[in-house]
Amino acid sequence: MRYNKSVRAKVRQEQERKRMKKNKTAAFLAALMVSACAPQTFLGASNVIVAEAHSGRTDANGGHRDKKNVSGLGSYHYHCGGHPAHLHTNGVCPYGKNTGTLGSAAAAAAPAPAKTKTEPAVPENISLVFDAKYYADNNSDLYAAYGYDKSKLLNHFLTDGIKEGRIACEGFNVNTYKENNADLAGAYGDDLSAYYTHYMNCGWAENRVCR
Repeated sequence: MRYNKSVRAKVRQEQERKRMKKNKTAAFLAALMVSACAPQTFLGASNVIVAEAHSGRTDANGGHRDKKNVSGLGSYHYHCGGHPAHLHTNGVCPYGKNTGTLGSAAAAAAPAPAKTKTEPAVPENISLVFDAKYYADNNSDLYAAYGYDKSKLLNHFLTDGIKEGRIACEGFNVNTYKENNADLAGAYGDDLSAYYTHYMNCGWAENRVCR
């Protein structure tokens, strides 16, 4: 009798041990499933998107199809750079390349393209109103800045000197041209650059007084 009781006790202990082990295994599997399907929250390009984590190979574009919509993002989404499932709104990844920052922030930090400075157009008859050496010799500030550099002197004359009414050659004085041609004064007023242009275009051929 004592032997049978001992055997039955051992059997019950073994059954209890197996039951506890089975319960622990079931609890572990349940916890694993919960963690694998837990929602992950992350920033998108303009708002917060919540996606479900899941497995699956990505294609050459860094994304893959999700036929069962496990992620909650539709039938296709991305995992760029190992980030959680996300969409490319307007074709833009919400994560900056190799930085993990938002693409919009990376774009905002990009330097603006440098502006190209255009040189002023040189009139065909510029020699009628401009001589580089004369311009430098009779404008000490320009000589101090440019010496006899013809290119720089001409650039200054076309961009500023004409507007200021500077005398740039011995054969033409814009003030004399204005004072002795009343019809031009009535048409151009104080726009000195217009007198230079008129003289180069036709004034010289009309033998108008200019000095």
